[in-house]
Formats: sequence, structure tokens, C-alpha cells
Amino acid sequence: MNSSTEPTQGISEYQDNLEAFREIPFFSGLPLEPLKVLAYLSERRRYNPGDVVFAKDDVDQNAYYLLEGSASLLVNGDEDAKLKVFKAGDFIGALSLVGDMKRLFSLKATEHLSVIVLSRELFQKTLEQFPDILYKFLEAVVDGVYDWEKRLLYKHAMACTACLPHLGVTLV
Repeated sequence: MNSSTEPTQGISEYQDNLEAFREIPFFSGLPLEPLKVLAYLSERRRYNPGDVVFAKDDVDQNAYYLLEGSASLLVNGDEDAKLKVFKAGDFIGALSLVGDMKRLFSLKATEHLSVIVLSRELFQKTLEQFPDILYKFLEAVVDGVYDWEKRLLYKHAMACTACLPHLGVTLV
């Protein structure tokens, strides 16, 4: 991994981070004060094309908001098994903020990539300071899982009758 970490500095970067957190659905419903804490304490990282952001089976305790560039989600790091391309505005890894989860796939920068990184440790410290935000965050997680599952069921699973008996539907 050839990423560079730059400490959060300057009012402009702080303002940009704050605006980014306001746009992320998991955080957009939170009061301003906890958003300010998250914006101030989060860090920025840059990755070059080909850098691995995280690898399959990593227990990565970070969530990533893509500011610039793109990254490919890969099965076993295999370029030929690309599942999805993430781009600026995408938020990856929200559930890692609340518990250990092994990454199911690898994420590799496909262009120069700039991200805001929010660690579980920072998120937990913010929760200690603002315990009321946990409920709003979890509501946003449930909404995200519901939307994902609805898209999956209606766009893909219904077309694959052999798949239906194997679905682990959580929100029916």
C-alpha cells in the first residue's frame, strides 16, 4: 500500500470534510456538533492507481468517503473479477464503524484516489461524547440495508428463480 496520510489541517479542509459528512446518508441526519467533531478528527488519505485500499479478509476498522478518483471492488484482488467501480461521493464500510467485519472483497484504486477515512475508534469516541447519535446512525444503516435489499430482490433475484430459495432476507 503506497497511500499517504495527511493530517487534517486548515479551515478549508475542515469545511470540506464537514460538508462531506453532511452528504453521507449515514450522517446527514445527525446534529451539527457531532458532525464537526467527525470532520475535525477524520483524516485524508491518497492512493495511487493500483494501490490496495483494503484486501479481502482484512478486518479493517475504517469507513471511506471517496472525494476524488475511483476504485474497483475486486474478487480476490483479481482485475478480471471486478464487481463494481466506486467513485467520488461513494461511502464504503459503514458497518465497520460498529463491529469487526472481514472484508468480503478487495478495493483497489483505479485512478489517483483521495478519501476521508473515519476510524471505528474515532466514531466510538464521538458516540461517547454524543450518545444520542447512535440511534440516528442505526436508523440510517437500516434504511441503507432496506434500500439495498429491495434493489437486489426486484432487479436481480426475481429473475433468478434458482436463487430465491437461498436468499437470506432480513427485512421482509
